[in-house]
Amino acid sequence: MENSLDDILVVQQELEKLTGQDLVPYTEGWSGLRTALAAWVNELIQHNFSELIRVLYRVDISENKLKFLLQEKVGEDAAFIIADLIIERQLQKIKTRQQFQQPPPENEEDRW
Repeated sequence: MENSLDDILVVQQELEKLTGQDLVPYTEGWSGLRTALAAWVNELIQHNFSELIRVLYRVDISENKLKFLLQEKVGEDAAFIIADLIIERQLQKIKTRQQFQQPPPENEEDRW
């Protein structure tokens, strides 16, 4: 992935809120984050599938896209496919926030 370390840090923080646990130091990059997230997803697949469904809904993962990818990538680890979708969605949210972020007012009188 070609995103900055700042993006990795923001995605990691969002995922830690989502998972309720420290995943990996952001210095391990996308690969470390992806691996840690996939391990967490795999744990949910095996032991708490309803929680995984809740998380996917909360993150706003497209059910159709997930089904398509799982069918297209038969033989690949589903946990990594899901982890990639979660990271991709978090990056989309960052981009959207940046697009619509308004600069702070230049003077104090313009603030509410």
